[in-house]
Amino acid sequence: MNPRALRDRRLDLDGVWEVRLEPGEPYEPIRVPFTFEAPLSGIGRSAEIHERLRYRHMLRIPEAWEGLHVLLHFGGVDWRAHVELDGTPVGSHTGGYTHFGFDLGRLDTSQAHELAVDVEDPAHGFQPRGKQRGSGGIWYTRATGIWRPVWIEAVPAAHIAGFELEASVDGTLRTRVTTTEPVDVELRVDGRHVTFRDEVGLRVEEPRLWSPEHPELYDVELETATGDVVTSYVAFRSFERRGRELFLNGEPRWLRGVLDQAYWPDGVYTAPSDTALRADVEAAKALGFDLARMHVKVADPRWYAWCDRLGLLVAQDMPSPLRLDTDEARQNFIRELDEIVEQLRGHPCVVIWVVINEDWGEPPEAFQRELVRRVRRADPARLVVDASGWTHRGETDLLDVHDYGDDLREYASPGDTPLWIGECGGVSLVVAGEDDFAYKHVASADALVQEYGRLIGGVGDVAGFVWTQLTDVEGELNGLLTKERRPKAPTESIRLVNERAKEQR
Repeated sequence: MNPRALRDRRLDLDGVWEVRLEPGEPYEPIRVPFTFEAPLSGIGRSAEIHERLRYRHMLRIPEAWEGLHVLLHFGGVDWRAHVELDGTPVGSHTGGYTHFGFDLGRLDTSQAHELAVDVEDPAHGFQPRGKQRGSGGIWYTRATGIWRPVWIEAVPAAHIAGFELEASVDGTLRTRVTTTEPVDVELRVDGRHVTFRDEVGLRVEEPRLWSPEHPELYDVELETATGDVVTSYVAFRSFERRGRELFLNGEPRWLRGVLDQAYWPDGVYTAPSDTALRADVEAAKALGFDLARMHVKVADPRWYAWCDRLGLLVAQDMPSPLRLDTDEARQNFIRELDEIVEQLRGHPCVVIWVVINEDWGEPPEAFQRELVRRVRRADPARLVVDASGWTHRGETDLLDVHDYGDDLREYASPGDTPLWIGECGGVSLVVAGEDDFAYKHVASADALVQEYGRLIGGVGDVAGFVWTQLTDVEGELNGLLTKERRPKAPTESIRLVNERAKEQR
C-alpha cells in the first residue's frame, strides 16, 4: 500500500501464494510479502541462493468491480519481475526498491484468474543491493523476490494514472495530474476546491509549517469527473543550507540522527506489520533523535508516512551496487535512482539524498558528479550528499565524514559548506552472549549510556551527527535496541544526552 495514493476500492493480495525456487522444482507455499529467506514466509531458508523464482496466485475480482478496470500494484520485487495474468504477459519492471503497477483492464468477476510473477535476482549481479550479501559482519541476509505488499484497485476507464503535489513553504501547492483519458479533476485541500485538467496552483493562507516538533499535514483529495477518488496529503516546510548551517523553516537546525537499516529478525527486508514500522519511528523519537538515515535501502512507503505523521526527518541513501564499472551497471543505477527520487520526493520527512555510501561500487569521478546534478534537477528542494564518508567531488551540499573512533571533537565545518558526521559510534552491548561485529564493546547499560554521552557530548562544531545504529542487525550488535526492538539502556538516558547536546549548540 502507498499511503500517499489511497483508493477505497482496494483489495490486498498478501497471504499464501505458491513459489517455485528453481526451474523444474515443485511449487511450495509462501507467505507474501515475505521473501523465502525470511522465517515469516513459511520457508525461511536464508542460506540458500535461488536466482530465478516463479510465483503464482489465484485471485477473484469482487462482483462489485464488474465493468471497472483493475489496477495491479507491487510494492517491491527484488530485482526484475515479469508478470502474467492467465498466461498472458502483463508487463515487466526492473528495480528492487520501487513500487510499480499495471492496468489489467476489465476482468471477468465470475471466475478465478491466475497471477504469475517470474523473478530474476542474480546473487552476484551489478544491481543495487545495499547490505544484501549473505550474513556475516556488516553484510546481511539476501532478499529475493516479492518483499512488499501486493494489492489491486478498481477504477473507471478514465482514471488518475499519476500525480505530483509540490508544496512550498509559503503555502503554494502546485498539483499535476496525469489521467488515462482527458477528464476534469477536482482538487480538495484545506476546505478549498478547484476543478482543472493537467495542472493547477492553489494557495493555503498562513500554512502551518511541518517540523519534527509539529508534524502538520494537510489532507488532499483528487477526484475525476468519472468518480476515481485518490486521497493523499502534503506538508509545507523548507530545508536549506546557509553557509555552515542547516535551516528548517528558516530556523537553524542541528541534526541528531540515527542509522536505520530496517532489517527484521523474522522478516529480513520486510517488517512484520505496519505497527512495527510505526514503532521504529516512535523509538527513534523517544531516544531524542530528530532524523533517521535510511541506510542503503528504501523502506516500505508506510515507514515514510509514519515519519511524516509523527515527525522524523529522513536522510535517504540510494541502495548501493557492488560495482559500477560498466555502462550497463551505471545505467541501471541511474534508472533506479530516478524512480526512487520520483517516488519519495513527495514525503516532507525526506530532507537529504545520499547518492553514494562511501565508495561502494567505485563510482567514476564524473559519474558521481553527474548523479548529484541529476538528483538536483529532479528535486531542487532537498540537499544532496555525493558520497557519505568518502571522497567528495566538488558536487555536494553537505560534507560527510565517518568516524568510529574515540574522539569527535576535532571536526568543524570548513568554509561555507556544512559538515556532519554521517556515521559514528558503533558501540556494542551484547545482551545475549552472541558473537558479533562491532567497533567497540561495553559491558553494561550504564557503560553504554556513558560512552554515548562522552562521544555525543564531545561532537565538534558540525551540522549534526548520525549514530550507528538504531537496532542490532543479525551479527552486528551495535544497536541502541536489540533485534527484537528492546532498549539496551534506559531510553530517557539517551534522550537526555541528545537534548543536552542540542542545548550546547
